[in-house]
Amino acid sequence: MPTQKNVELPDIGDFDSVDVIEVLVKVGDVINENDSIITLETDKATMEIPAPFAGKVTTLSIKVGDKIAKGELILTLESESEEIKSELDQVEGKSENVEKTIKQEDIEVKPDNSETPQDSIKNNDEPQEELSVKTEIDSHASPSIRKLARELGVSLAKIKGTGQKGRILDKDLKSFVKQIVSHGSTDDEVEIVPLSRIKKISGKHLAKCWSTIPHVTQFDEVNIEQMEKFRLHQKERNIKLSPLVFIMKAVVQTLKRHPNFNASLDESGENLVIKKYFNLGIAVDTPNGLVVPVVRNVGKKSLIELSDELTEISSRAREGLLEANEMKGASFTISSLGGIGGTQFTPIINSPEVAILGVSRSQIKPIWNGDSFEPTATLPLALSYDHRVIDGAEGARFMAELNQILRNIMEMLL
Repeated sequence: MPTQKNVELPDIGDFDSVDVIEVLVKVGDVINENDSIITLETDKATMEIPAPFAGKVTTLSIKVGDKIAKGELILTLESESEEIKSELDQVEGKSENVEKTIKQEDIEVKPDNSETPQDSIKNNDEPQEELSVKTEIDSHASPSIRKLARELGVSLAKIKGTGQKGRILDKDLKSFVKQIVSHGSTDDEVEIVPLSRIKKISGKHLAKCWSTIPHVTQFDEVNIEQMEKFRLHQKERNIKLSPLVFIMKAVVQTLKRHPNFNASLDESGENLVIKKYFNLGIAVDTPNGLVVPVVRNVGKKSLIELSDELTEISSRAREGLLEANEMKGASFTISSLGGIGGTQFTPIINSPEVAILGVSRSQIKPIWNGDSFEPTATLPLALSYDHRVIDGAEGARFMAELNQILRNIMEMLL
């Protein structure tokens, strides 16, 4: 005689109650021992609960969205009967017969070539109807796996699941994504391009700087109306001065009043080395990657001298003609993207230095002058500094003073 057995939630750990996110069986299903019956989700993971024994589902006591705790009833199984065993044997026997039928059809040589396409379709359909217990592959993945697949832009239909009944597991999705990242999609054309020597070297250095230095970046915008008028006046005299040379002069003046920015940490990381010289590294974009030539003694040179030297050293950098000693000895670095574009970015500190200034493209913005809005040239700046050496208040004071010098060009020229 068939007996009714309750299936209750076993001990799954230190949880008062968990959410039911998927019910994998329905009333009338015949299941085997260890077949998954429900999927639970905690704040840390999802888990499938297996059937402790085989049987036919007679009642379901939970549904998707319910919360369930240890010892609560999940479902009732009719088990330990010849009827259940017979049904399980029939299902297994049917699958074996279907496999045999398919194999026979695969190797059968048809003597009559006059068979119509309709007859062929009919014959092929017959065994497929017996395999209707198979569901769409999307139905064999938990909601958390489907969500992750959507975020990664992966179609679950392309993944072969290794779980029970072809269920797609977390490891299946990750393995599929790893394969795409390593080898690319077979549908897309790719090209492997080796990194240049400069990018290999600078890449390792920048990665180390980013991971070992606690970066803080402060952003500001400077009113450069006076600077632009002065540059226009000089241009009329055939003297071309880029905004970068003004920024270099203003940075040196600010560094003199804030020596902690013109410094580096020693190898022990416990002492600050204050530098009495003002050599500025200027990041230059080249066809082979980023290089940082050094302009020395910036405070002792005029705007015109700086402009000529900057033009010459940048040109040689792009042609790959810089000597190694021309890229050493900087006490502070400036990275300017003003000639390319962008509104702001976070420059990475060039260790062993403790700060770097990023410069973006100038813009015309409406600024309130007290009576009305007037179009004003503004320059976005981004100051990144090592928080082990410089705190936020000191960083804000540095940026405020640099802003003041660039805003009032006479302070720079005096």
